[in-house]
Amino acid sequence: MNSISKRSKKIGEKEDWEVKSEFCGSEREWLKLVKTAVAMANKAGGTIRYEKIKTDLSDFDSANLDNKINSYISPKLRGIISKKRKTGVDIIIPDSELKPHIFIRRGVYKNEKGNEVVEFYEGQIWIRHSSKNELFDKSDFDELVQKQIKKIIERINIIAAQYPSSILEQSESGVLLRIKPIKDKEKGVPVYIEKEKIDPNIAYPYQAKDLARILGRKNAYIIQLLKALKLKDDPKYNYNYKNSSGKIILRKYNDECLNYLKIFLIKNPNFNPWHDKL
Repeated sequence: MNSISKRSKKIGEKEDWEVKSEFCGSEREWLKLVKTAVAMANKAGGTIRYEKIKTDLSDFDSANLDNKINSYISPKLRGIISKKRKTGVDIIIPDSELKPHIFIRRGVYKNEKGNEVVEFYEGQIWIRHSSKNELFDKSDFDELVQKQIKKIIERINIIAAQYPSSILEQSESGVLLRIKPIKDKEKGVPVYIEKEKIDPNIAYPYQAKDLARILGRKNAYIIQLLKALKLKDDPKYNYNYKNSSGKIILRKYNDECLNYLKIFLIKNPNFNPWHDKL
């Protein structure tokens, strides 16, 4: 066993990590790469590492990988990042907001005997379970639905936090938010959604200094970057703590903001938020 294989074995594989000693460019390898990338995107994202590339490294440019993977699936998977190493490459797969990604055409290659082998079929959904790629099942569907519901509720809470307290109505069951009051009842029925209480310290765990520490940047740089990317006051990414007079005394950010910054800095490592234009 060579040193590369030993290192790969030591690192091991898991749900968001797969490592291979080499990539020789066969159709079988490409199809397995596509399947693993899609499976990771349908779960929570991850990284595929090839220690040694024996084909043209330009094949692994982000744009080429994007075209290769998206030619097989719908909806399209955005945000694939290729990070070249000395002799290999890391392929970073995002936790897709558009999951599940479904195969729209089959992946077929010929084995050593010349027989056709199907790696995946049209209509299939693959997902990552531990270190394996497996077909999407009922438990995966239930988990996905629950995550989507949670995201919707979080958005509703963000909207609710921006509303003046004067338009919120108190009831015995809790606080009710009138999403869209309808004056003319003949044209529709008023819709109420019960506001779920969330803990901002859990949903938004990072201050700017925490983001700076995680990303290996100075605090002033991250503060300016958040401003340049217009994340500073975007309720999708941050939560503002206010005092009794309504003045913001603390801003905290969520995991979605952290992932946004990570991807941006990988693509733009030398970006100057004070001078560069987006």
